[in-house]
Amino acid sequence: MSDPVYEREPGAKCSCFGPDITVTMEVENSLVPPTFRSSVKLKMPQRQLIYFLQEAVARDQHFHFTAEYFATPAVTGYMVLSMNKLAGSTVDKTYWQILDKGKPTPLGVSEYVPKDGSVIAFKFTTYKTDDCTTGTTP
Repeated sequence: MSDPVYEREPGAKCSCFGPDITVTMEVENSLVPPTFRSSVKLKMPQRQLIYFLQEAVARDQHFHFTAEYFATPAVTGYMVLSMNKLAGSTVDKTYWQILDKGKPTPLGVSEYVPKDGSVIAFKFTTYKTDDCTTGTTP
């Protein structure tokens, strides 16, 4: 049995984005109880990842997220702080890593634009140093 593909409403107009693409969104926490894993397949116009995440929330409660907007000379955009009420922690050195087909995305949710067939995973991850870009999982 294949997963349903959620599409935007028939007749909905969207003239400011790319072509319709299909993206699989995944969320996974295998670090702390209660563990969870969920996925949803979406078909919608190509645009920044934050819009796919917003659509995933509408389809699956496990994609509920909180984010904070940063506007600094070095970083501008949203940072995902929590998924499914589980937040990263500098004390525990945990965060939500964003992967596309198993590889870390080079940009965050405000800038990264998935391609047709992307598999975007938000994975609760630990890091060993003060640089959370080198995440590891047990």
